[in-house]
Amino acid sequence: MKKNQKFTEAELQHFYDLLDESLTPYDCGKLCAPKNGGEPLCCSVENAVPMLYREEFEYVSRRSELWHRWKPKTEVDKKQKREDETEVLIFCECKGIAHCERENRSICCRTFPLEPYLDKSGELVGLIFMREFRNKCPLMTRLPDIKQRVIDKHFEFWTLMLAKKGDELDLYKATSRGWRISATKRGVKLPILVPSHLKATKKSA
Repeated sequence: MKKNQKFTEAELQHFYDLLDESLTPYDCGKLCAPKNGGEPLCCSVENAVPMLYREEFEYVSRRSELWHRWKPKTEVDKKQKREDETEVLIFCECKGIAHCERENRSICCRTFPLEPYLDKSGELVGLIFMREFRNKCPLMTRLPDIKQRVIDKHFEFWTLMLAKKGDELDLYKATSRGWRISATKRGVKLPILVPSHLKATKKSA
């Protein structure tokens, strides 16, 4: 397994720049907000508690007071924090959508609800929905609305990130394998979002 390497401030800023553009030409939060108490699904810790890279939390904390460490209130949440936080990632919470600072959104805010998809050989070949949100996020049924240039930038980010975080690479190999198993059982095609350069390679093959 690859070792975990820390990101530098320059790398983190580059990631923020890569992931700055919205996924769709419209505000996708308006799709799910009406069924989520007026808030987008991804902006409520009741649905998803953001996880920040430890060095990212330090970095963004020097820029803003938007983020703080998540303080679980229930025994279930406390158990989740104990089991899921790692040497790489920690649970954090922001001040809420009413106080959002777009330039200080976390990486997980910017990439949600997409994650990397790796093929059987462990090679990154595209993006895919987070399985736990495939039936919750309306974008799952609107994949063509996701901008190609955003897919390309996210693919570049994940390429850089997975090269430095061994734990994350192993995690996404496992989640990708889970997607394949699920798709096989259901007899459906994997909804993979492919970057432009790989689309071009397939066309020329």
